[in-house]
Amino acid sequence: MANSALHAIAIEEVRHSDPDFHNEYCKLVEGITNRIREIAQSHPNELDYTSFTESFDRANHEPFLQVVIGTHKNEQYLHIYIHKDKHFVIGKSGSGKLPNSKRY
Repeated sequence: MANSALHAIAIEEVRHSDPDFHNEYCKLVEGITNRIREIAQSHPNELDYTSFTESFDRANHEPFLQVVIGTHKNEQYLHIYIHKDKHFVIGKSGSGKLPNSKRY
């Protein structure tokens, strides 16, 4: 619960300090949500559940969003870190690939 609150605080700070970057984050989450919805509609028997968890990496002091896509056979995890330098890192523990965005 505390990590979720830290995530909310960090995102709220970004919303005020850099509205364009906050808007980019909202579009990213919306895009992922829409893509999962499309996959679920196309393959209704293959996608059992999804989960979005807002959290905070206390070691890196960065908020991240964990997306879990599950089936009866396995789960896939996606971590989207909101890096201190105002970009997103997709992967585990902030060490994944940088996505293409207008920030680069």
